[in-house]
Amino acid sequence: MIIGLRTTGALVCLLLAQIGLTFCQTSATQDRVAGWRSDLDFLLSEMRRQHYIYRSQPLPEAVERRAAELRQAVPRFSDERMLAEFQRLMSFLGDGHCYILPAGAERVRSTYLPLRFYLFSDGLYVIDADAGHDRWIGSRVVKFGNVSADDAIARIGEMTSKDNPMGVKWVGPFILRFRGFLEAIGSEVGAGSVRLEFEGRDGRVVAQDIELTPVSRVGGIPKLIPSRIPGATNPPLYLSSISTNYWFKELPNGVLYFQFNQVMDGSGETLGEVARRLQAFIKERSPKILIVDARHNNGGHAELLPPFLETLRKFESSDPQSKVIVITGRNTFSAAQIFIAQVNRHTRAVFAGEPSSSKPNFVGEENQIVLPWSGAIGSISNRYHESIPGDTRAWIDPEIKVELSSKDYFANRDPVLEAVLKRYQK
Repeated sequence: MIIGLRTTGALVCLLLAQIGLTFCQTSATQDRVAGWRSDLDFLLSEMRRQHYIYRSQPLPEAVERRAAELRQAVPRFSDERMLAEFQRLMSFLGDGHCYILPAGAERVRSTYLPLRFYLFSDGLYVIDADAGHDRWIGSRVVKFGNVSADDAIARIGEMTSKDNPMGVKWVGPFILRFRGFLEAIGSEVGAGSVRLEFEGRDGRVVAQDIELTPVSRVGGIPKLIPSRIPGATNPPLYLSSISTNYWFKELPNGVLYFQFNQVMDGSGETLGEVARRLQAFIKERSPKILIVDARHNNGGHAELLPPFLETLRKFESSDPQSKVIVITGRNTFSAAQIFIAQVNRHTRAVFAGEPSSSKPNFVGEENQIVLPWSGAIGSISNRYHESIPGDTRAWIDPEIKVELSSKDYFANRDPVLEAVLKRYQK
């Protein structure tokens, strides 16, 4: 009898525990769904309140439609997928400064592939990797789960915030690392890994389950690094000092090379000071060709530009035979776009490389928002920059068009500078 009473009591306790657990789980699920939906409402309201265009006209129909679909999909989507879908909403606004970060949200544990990708002219390759995954550096990515690399880039392009199509080449490979985006493009994602197919440098195709790694910190899109494959030669000039905001070097035969990596004052010398130092150097050495390499420059503070722009104009006006060459690329963005647009407008400069990821005139400004429930971090553009009045080009088209191939990159060659010097160096 006592045993029976104890057994009955235990069963009652177990039943109550199960009911309580079920209640807690249901409550948590309901809170989560309500939370994401409240973030969705907040994001739409901030778009209408802050965006330069959509504070005075209705949001794009695609935003409203997708938001309605997303509201119903919250119970089915993971939290990481929700961040990706919020980013998809931002992409419909049509500019590269409107985004939701794939990591850094307070309530979301974001994970990603411990590999870094770059889209070359001949495919998507691994250019860097976390410790333990170095063997994949130099490999071409063939598939993400059941999705080919080409399809993955096309699908991720539909979710990428961009001013023009070059933004997909720049941003797409970066966000393609994150689990939420892999889920969103339809890749088969396991509990903690994704199966990738690689084509190695020997031409063999192998499949490997790559474990997803927790994101330890929130950072921007990293700049291109020197080749890390075994046996690579010394870094080429354009990859030799990308962490320095600006520097210059005299090359043979009357060529002066200036690398402009950030529109920000340096730690020991302001942009205005380096402009004056550059001007003094030009007066002393009388170079005939000034190459300004802005391939790594993703912006900063445009109000710092006038002294440097004045130095370029003085160089060009001092000698009718002098030539300014500006090298641009997919990483050239924001305040760097304002710089190249002003150069295009006020000088005879020749452009080389690949187009920038922005337009001569663009909507764009870093204007941070934080979603109240998830803590997701983003930006909504609230300013218009018109550097060339009436200009509707998608980009400044380089006269000397050169794309970077994986072969040139991994061999640490710079085909852009080679093409420029071949044309102009005597």
